[in-house]
Amino acid sequence: MYLTVNGEPHEHRGDGTVSALLAELGTEPAHTALTVNGNLVFSKDWEIFKFSDGDTVEVLTFVGGG
Repeated sequence: MYLTVNGEPHEHRGDGTVSALLAELGTEPAHTALTVNGNLVFSKDWEIFKFSDGDTVEVLTFVGGG
């Protein structure tokens, strides 16, 4: 399925779950927030949420520092 991830085209080859997409992107789920088509998807819903072809996804990764 084809998604737009952080403004770039992305061919998602996983099962359409958030976990599969984050694994493809090499993103640590514990430090990530996600919106789909402008709507926040809460981490408690990630395993039941399924992407649809053409979705626009923003993946935000939080990085700590000092």
